[in-house]
Amino acid sequence: MPIIVNTTAEINPLLERVRAAATRTAQALARLTAEEPDGLQVLRRLKFTEMARHPIDERPLNLVEQINQTWPYLVTLKALPILFERHPEAGGFRLNLGTEGGTDIESLSQNVVAAETFAAVHPSNNGKLMKEVWKLVRERPEAQARYVFFSAPGFRLERQKSIEGIEVWSIDI
Repeated sequence: MPIIVNTTAEINPLLERVRAAATRTAQALARLTAEEPDGLQVLRRLKFTEMARHPIDERPLNLVEQINQTWPYLVTLKALPILFERHPEAGGFRLNLGTEGGTDIESLSQNVVAAETFAAVHPSNNGKLMKEVWKLVRERPEAQARYVFFSAPGFRLERQKSIEGIEVWSIDI
């Protein structure tokens, strides 16, 4: 289900939910490694059991899924203040995270903003940055403002460049 964010005041409670889920999982991981001496069994449980937490929803996940979802959620939430500041006409934002269709961030006012988000070791890994740019070019040509926000080690919060009329920003998380 999409998440609707109408104001910047709604961002910090969502960030706190992501942090709380991470804390609960870290505590479960500490208990697991203290109880299980076999490293292979620890890895098995991390991959195949629901010992971790969804970053926003109050439900269990396996650790691999929590890791895969946490960082894109953080990038998305950290991108919102930039979008609220630059696009007050957007009317708020719909976050299509996880398995939701559509771009990761869409303005509630139609065709004002469309954005994709991701986290990676480097933005060029597996051509991820260009894949996200071309997704916006193909699927959201009508959006007045289009963005790709990413997080990767060594990149701080700043506008990186513009590719095909799409602003690329790095987010430091």
